[in-house]
Amino acid sequence: MPTDDILVLQQEYDALMERCDAGVLILDASGAILRANGSAGHLLGLTPYGLIGRPLSESVSSAELCDLFQKAVERMTPQRAEVDNVGAGYYTLIVSVSPIAPALAPAPRFILVVHDVTELRRLEMVRRDFVANVSHELRTPLASIRAMAETLQDGALDDKTVADHFLGTIIAEAQRLTRISEDLLILSRAESGSPERSRFDLSELIAEVAQRFRPQAARSGLSLNSTIMDGLLVYANHDQIEQVVVNLVDNAIKYTQAGGNVRVIAQREAEHIKVRVVDTGIGIMPEDQPRIFERFYRVDKARSRQSGGTGLGLSIVKHIVEAHGGNVMVESVYATGSTFAFTIPADNEAESH
Repeated sequence: MPTDDILVLQQEYDALMERCDAGVLILDASGAILRANGSAGHLLGLTPYGLIGRPLSESVSSAELCDLFQKAVERMTPQRAEVDNVGAGYYTLIVSVSPIAPALAPAPRFILVVHDVTELRRLEMVRRDFVANVSHELRTPLASIRAMAETLQDGALDDKTVADHFLGTIIAEAQRLTRISEDLLILSRAESGSPERSRFDLSELIAEVAQRFRPQAARSGLSLNSTIMDGLLVYANHDQIEQVVVNLVDNAIKYTQAGGNVRVIAQREAEHIKVRVVDTGIGIMPEDQPRIFERFYRVDKARSRQSGGTGLGLSIVKHIVEAHGGNVMVESVYATGSTFAFTIPADNEAESH
């Protein structure tokens, strides 16, 4: 082959090695690393240049990966497996090892290719947990409805007191199922991508929500106050942001005892608008705080079900806010109160007109 053609092939080979997302190692039969690309160095927690010449067994902490390579050497056949905890990053990798025999090489070499599937496995776990949680949340009210309906069918319908009680419970459980299905639909829409947006005054929206919830707060023996800066303009999905404010205010009222107070504060901070909902409620234990935005996670399961909560409210808040380029925060002291806050980018373009 002409020298120029060899040079072109070498350049193409170098580009392929460095630009592919997969980690690639070329090894000899003893396990010495002859070549490594940048992705391989990243996944193994080392610079690719620091890998050259080192034995594979000294470069990775996974005995499973080394055993896979050894099996490929002994059998001279391709091997493939999923391997956990490789290198310093604790990645989950799909690893394949295949023998190669370049025409000019005196002995077989081996190509080891690694694909990072850590995020894929995490998402699969989230999906499994979500399906299990949905099944559990639906099973309880459905079982209650069926048991009471069967009891009524067996003759309890003739006892007006029992029948009224059972029918009331059936209606309540049916309403709970409706709330769960509605919240699941809202959550699905929040996760489906960038929401449709329009320009509106967030100050007016928050003031309207606060006014709407004041009767509910009064019935619970609470005071609901608001401090809202005027002219907080945003470019966002009006209905979704309203859902965020409604969920946070509703939660604050539900978990604050009679005699307490809830306060909604909204103000401009640099390029963002920050909204805080502060309550003097039961608070959240430190160990629960990292998980409260998970789907169906409840700090107080009995109280949540009694109040009609679905366990999806804060997850909806998180997904909507993050889809708008904002962040959600919580600060809480158990038995003292909580502050839930979210930020959303201000609409600087509208303000400049």
